[in-house]
Amino acid sequence: MKRLVACLAFVAACDFGTLADLNQNEAAQGADELTTQALQIWRTYDATKATDADVKKAVENIEAIVARNGMPLQVRLGSLTKEDLALVGINRDPATAQGMLLVHEIGCTLDQIAKLVVAKNQTTLYPDLYDTYSRDYTGDIQAFLGGAPTVTWTTHYQASALSRTYQSTVLGSARRVPGAMPNGNPVFIDRAYLPEPAVFIKGDDSGFDQDYQVELYWEASPGRTIHYYALWRDFHIGTLTSESDLYVNIVLGNLSDFDIRSTKVCHDGAPAPEF
Repeated sequence: MKRLVACLAFVAACDFGTLADLNQNEAAQGADELTTQALQIWRTYDATKATDADVKKAVENIEAIVARNGMPLQVRLGSLTKEDLALVGINRDPATAQGMLLVHEIGCTLDQIAKLVVAKNQTTLYPDLYDTYSRDYTGDIQAFLGGAPTVTWTTHYQASALSRTYQSTVLGSARRVPGAMPNGNPVFIDRAYLPEPAVFIKGDDSGFDQDYQVELYWEASPGRTIHYYALWRDFHIGTLTSESDLYVNIVLGNLSDFDIRSTKVCHDGAPAPEF
């Protein structure tokens, strides 16, 4: 989905790539209200199923929830439901997908973040993630850049780590919702998921069967954007699974590093996003 994001053997990101560096931060089980909030964002994301008013209702308490739980925040989340997967046309067991949450600050404006998320040149903005990568817009990207509320795309990529290689297709999209925050500020949301399990072309002991991601951004003050990033993943490589503390801590730690990278790109003004 977005600009950042990593995933393969240990890491995760928007469009699910890989990171070479392994940054671990401890992730405890999050409070129930964090799971409830993440599920509300997932359930109201789709503009064909939920109105802007539904999104506004879903996020009306998010600032208070974040304040109670602290920031930066890296925790586990409870599971999606079968009904949640049905929203994207998937019929699998959601209980096998471990939930995780990152809440972090990025030194970018909301408009800068939106452009980084939807850009085609993810490998330039966030290098060293993929063996091969391509993003094809299935919606009008120029209309979105001009202010249209939504855009969609399909990503195809190949990634390698720990002597394993897989190929995957990701369905991604983004949505702007004006006036969604209690103070009247807009939010930017993006979503990405695997419609089918990834295919490992090297590594018979590995699997990447499910991945669902939704991100919410709002500008807390000029140039200071809060990033609320929820994901649910079913991944294994050998005996290491996405339920393990090691995996969760590395994924969330590296996603935090991606936000640091985004801040640098925004401050430097380079590399520029391409569409």
